[in-house]
Amino acid sequence: MNSLDLFQQLAVSLLPLLLALTVPVIVQARVALALGDTTGKQYDRTSLNPLSHADPIGTLVVPGAMIALGNLAGSGGGLLIGWAKPLPISYRNFRDPRGAAVKLAGAGLAAKFLLALAWAFVFRATYGATEGVELGVALMARQGITISLSFFVLNLLPLPPFAVGNMLLVTLPPKQAQQLESIQPYTFIIILVLAVTGLFGVIFQPLFSLLRDLILTIATLF
Repeated sequence: MNSLDLFQQLAVSLLPLLLALTVPVIVQARVALALGDTTGKQYDRTSLNPLSHADPIGTLVVPGAMIALGNLAGSGGGLLIGWAKPLPISYRNFRDPRGAAVKLAGAGLAAKFLLALAWAFVFRATYGATEGVELGVALMARQGITISLSFFVLNLLPLPPFAVGNMLLVTLPPKQAQQLESIQPYTFIIILVLAVTGLFGVIFQPLFSLLRDLILTIATLF
């Protein structure tokens, strides 16, 4: 990506970014619907329309700024931070709220990981391209791996509204769950602090690199 100007960087990042921020939410909304909660559907969160899921700050401003500032390494090894609008869920509609929370968190994480794996297959198919559309697809696939895995790792944070944080809200004892929920208004600030100070990369880069190597290895087996 170092050889690309800002417009080209944004161009090859746009589709991977939209997919990484919308597909997992759609999957979770449809899993919730299958489990008995129609809240997501009522808010149009089962829709394929990206505008139904986009958060102006998390979908556009933060990831766009990180790309513009060159926080994504030329090798595709940098972590990117971003998020969609939180999915509205009414856990009282589930027969087993705790079980549903685990399934929803797992569905979202699985969707992000599988999306990264899909991009790895695309990257493998276009590896070595030097010009034309094939090169553009290869660069897009490389960004797709980085972005999807970044959001997978981000959702491992034990903070709501991220996947693991939401799971903890309904699985922790009431007192601890209430304490965790009180942190939610400050999640955005916490993420920005981790990003600006570089602590997010320090904490999660080893896991990110391991997962990236894993999916690229899997892609070479087929």
